[in-house]
Amino acid sequence: MAKEVIARMGLDAAVRAACTDTAGAHTVDADGRVLETFRADDDAGDGFIADIEILRGDLARVLYDHTRDGVEYVFGDRIAELTQDADGVDVTFESGDRRRFDLVVGADGLHSELRAMVFGPPERFLRHLGHVLAFYSVPNVFGLDRWLLEYQDQDSGRSVLLRPIQDATRAMAMFYLASADFDVDHRDVAAQKVLLRERMAGLGWLTRDILAHLDDTPDFYLDQVAQVVMDRWSSGRVGLLGDAAFSSSPMSGQGTGLALVGAYVLAGELAAAGWDPGTGFARYEARMRSFVEANQEIGRLNARSRDVPGPDAEPRPDFAGDWFTELVGRAINGVELPDYAGAPDSAASR
Repeated sequence: MAKEVIARMGLDAAVRAACTDTAGAHTVDADGRVLETFRADDDAGDGFIADIEILRGDLARVLYDHTRDGVEYVFGDRIAELTQDADGVDVTFESGDRRRFDLVVGADGLHSELRAMVFGPPERFLRHLGHVLAFYSVPNVFGLDRWLLEYQDQDSGRSVLLRPIQDATRAMAMFYLASADFDVDHRDVAAQKVLLRERMAGLGWLTRDILAHLDDTPDFYLDQVAQVVMDRWSSGRVGLLGDAAFSSSPMSGQGTGLALVGAYVLAGELAAAGWDPGTGFARYEARMRSFVEANQEIGRLNARSRDVPGPDAEPRPDFAGDWFTELVGRAINGVELPDYAGAPDSAASR
């Protein structure tokens, strides 16, 4: 679905030019011996490694370059407060600027501040899946060449992987660890690095060499693996999109896809409804809900498959049944993408 949205935007060539050109993935043991191989062309390009793998920053650049001439972008500011009435939304920015909009859509991620302002505190919607994810770029001193490498320690629920990026002189390192008691502020980078070092101590393969670059990386990220579960993604003239509305977690592998498809459907349904928020938001939710729920279920199942074995642990899911094939089908192709050609381009055209 996401690839179709990109194609309809005319961005297929630009996205492919910016992708990592990952050939596939190897799972390895502590000595680096290959245990299992997944190719990018498995499952028609929608398998463990997709035929298009692109870093978030590179995708953002492609989208920005394509839209910058027709869209006003404001960087370095954020919404401090907002109030809405029947005709619009008054927004005060942190800079002090005040403006009025027909609609406001929050796409500010898992820890959405807009969601908290309008819908309530994070604990109402966040569902921690018992794992932590960290990633950062490192010098490619590991001989990585188009193949992702992953080492998993089943007993501790920890794993580390290296993946290629377009800049062959660097690589992306990623860590997963089981952590039911995650309590580090997502903004406290120093505490996050301490946690990562502590929790990854003693893990084999290349872990120690990868951690040696932790203090030098320019792009460290660590957070809980979590989903956002909401009964509604809109309130009046304010709506939510992407992880802010329906994070499926990195365990689903579909976070970017959901955001792209969601943006297409949201824009199309609002336009088709003549920019009436009540109708447009309702149609957006109706089209997206089943698609989102299927991807969230895959995220939860994959998280369970990485749980640490123990007497109180749930059985790991068996992915061999027809039920899983059907679920994957809904998660990949579970939403219709109407052709919204002819819908008004903006509320100003009413």
